[in-house]
Amino acid sequence: MQFDIKSAVAANWPIKITALALAAVLWAALSAAQTTTQLVPIRLDIQVPDDRVVAHELPQVQARVGGPPRELIKLYTNPPVLIKVVPDSATGSSVVIELSPEDVILPPDAEVTLQDIIPRQLVLNLDAVRRRSVPVYPRGIIRAASGFVLLGRAGVVPESVVVLGPEAPVNRVGRLYTIPLDLPDVRSTIRRNVDIDTTGLGVVTLSQPQVEIEVRVDRITDRIIGGVPVVIGGGVWGSVPSTVRVTVRGPAARLSTLNRDSLLVTAPAATTEGDMLLLSVRPPTGLTATVAPDSVQAQRIIQ
Repeated sequence: MQFDIKSAVAANWPIKITALALAAVLWAALSAAQTTTQLVPIRLDIQVPDDRVVAHELPQVQARVGGPPRELIKLYTNPPVLIKVVPDSATGSSVVIELSPEDVILPPDAEVTLQDIIPRQLVLNLDAVRRRSVPVYPRGIIRAASGFVLLGRAGVVPESVVVLGPEAPVNRVGRLYTIPLDLPDVRSTIRRNVDIDTTGLGVVTLSQPQVEIEVRVDRITDRIIGGVPVVIGGGVWGSVPSTVRVTVRGPAARLSTLNRDSLLVTAPAATTEGDMLLLSVRPPTGLTATVAPDSVQAQRIIQ
């Protein structure tokens, strides 16, 4: 009897596929349960006396940790923390501190075992703390939506923060900026906390990591003010009509405070009674205005 390879492969193929899938699942489960060892970064929390500061960026310290791969992965998003306090009695510009696994705090949700830390010793160069107040400016795109207008620049609260660190790098910090904002369609007043950009600060730290940004806008609208007198150059001329109507356009809050005295409607001096004089209007800064009618007839004032 001749053996048919094709028939053998095709026979019972659903059972064979199921068996392969179960084997893959079993292999993955066994791999996840196996214990392995990895070096993971440690976040350092070195606490120095209030009047001193570490004058350089801290080197990388790593922990040798054992556990299943699925648990070790957790340490990359929530790394172990090493806390070390430099005593006030430490003198000199250079201090050697010993590191121990007992100084390390592992995340409570990671089922791993700390085996060692590398290195076991750090040399810290300390300097006197320099403190200086530095202004903070918003950065990014801030635009009012169509039909609205920004009311001045974005406000920053507080307007400045204190930078702390060694004297030389602190003196190099002239101003600070927020991380870029993206507010392209602002329709109402916005207040939000925004991180300060610390890129390039190195060992310099801030008294606070955020500031509050306030962006104020108002709706653009029109207001009509009637009975505005016309002033003609030369002083001996009046006009017909003697008053006109002015339409002012701008932020609603500013328009609400306007009155006739807020506007100046003028015409050039006449040469002959009955001259038609083109009018111009001078609104407050930041507003626009049109006048109706746009011209008046000169009339001599009888003394």
